[in-house]
Amino acid sequence: MEYDWQNVMDTKRKHQEDLPDPKDKRSCYEHDRSRIVHSVAFRRLQGKTQVFAPGWADFMRTRVTHAIEVAQIGRALANNAGIPQCLVEAACLAHDIGHPPFGHAGEDVLNDLMANHGGFEGNAQTFRILTHIERKSAKYRGLNLCRATLLGILKYPFRRKAHRSKYLYDEDATEYDDWLFSGQDFRLMSSETEKQDPRRSIVCQIMDWADDVAFSAHDLEDGLIGGFLHPLSFKEEHFAEAVFNNIQRSRVITKPDMHTVREILRDLGDRLGPYSTAPSRSNIREVTRYYINRFVTAVDVVAPNKPRSAFDANLEIPEDMRCECAVLKGINFEFVILDHRSTTFSFKGREILKRLYEALRDNTVTPRSRDRFTLFPRDMRDHLAEAQDNQSKLARLVCDYIASMTDGQALHLYSRLFEPTAGSPFETV
Repeated sequence: MEYDWQNVMDTKRKHQEDLPDPKDKRSCYEHDRSRIVHSVAFRRLQGKTQVFAPGWADFMRTRVTHAIEVAQIGRALANNAGIPQCLVEAACLAHDIGHPPFGHAGEDVLNDLMANHGGFEGNAQTFRILTHIERKSAKYRGLNLCRATLLGILKYPFRRKAHRSKYLYDEDATEYDDWLFSGQDFRLMSSETEKQDPRRSIVCQIMDWADDVAFSAHDLEDGLIGGFLHPLSFKEEHFAEAVFNNIQRSRVITKPDMHTVREILRDLGDRLGPYSTAPSRSNIREVTRYYINRFVTAVDVVAPNKPRSAFDANLEIPEDMRCECAVLKGINFEFVILDHRSTTFSFKGREILKRLYEALRDNTVTPRSRDRFTLFPRDMRDHLAEAQDNQSKLARLVCDYIASMTDGQALHLYSRLFEPTAGSPFETV
């Protein structure tokens, strides 16, 4: 893609900064990647659920290993397209920073609890962390990333409306709408039902496809190695029907017909070994590499001769690749994520976060002022006190605190608050 990625619009930061040290030869996008990698929010991903909870087994992926793998795939796609690899890598590394403990189960319960206070959504929380919560300097909020980097993680450029599952928080939408799309003839969309497609930068399109590729291939690998999936069942009709039905319920753009689902499952089973009940790890990883290579090399970036912005290019993904990816994701959702061995942990995670939220929320409105905010770390109390006349802001701060936790931190705080014999005042919270 022939485009000047160092132009003043894409490299612009919202807050003025001092010029970098002349000895520092990194580009602005390399600086962004460093800011993300060195952030507290990124480090906490190592303790957050991807599909399996951290610590279940040494080979299972967490959010941080998933983010690193998405970044590697994103770099390969960027390299093929002639787009700065560090820019795409920064967006990929940051894309899941906003996810709370216990995976999508945690996201769902926090959204329910925050229904009257702006909702909760993982991608919206990512944007909030990068622009508001994570601190690099005392002079401004957030990491102050380049415009192109922030647009690279903006998968859902929507304002929040009733019955919408993906959006930006109202506060962030109002503050950043004009700045993000400066120089463009469009803004955040007000409805998912609007006829035109949402405008996403080419960096965001690449990040999104890299995320799909990593989830479909790597989580399939974990499901096979963990014993949740058995290749011989891939050719059984009930298995194909379950995967097909899962895809029909999903948000994927391309939904293959039943015949295509059977063909893809048959090919996958053959590659894993047509007579194997338990393929070797080397064979499983060989199949993983096969699909990743197909998904990366089959796509193409299409742009006009002289693109005016990063929104002028499109990532073209062949229909058969979309179908294969949708089937692999359908397998993961139906037979790993929805397996009772996973859903029981998801249920527990939801209940833990619900009780934590209710207890912490009660502590912001207790009639005894001397006890108010005492369940929170001391460095949060001034912020809570400043917001005490605004219930939605208080709720958001409580939600931020819980969402920032790792799975282990949430479990530890739960046991400290609700299990009579657990914990000690000398343990960190």
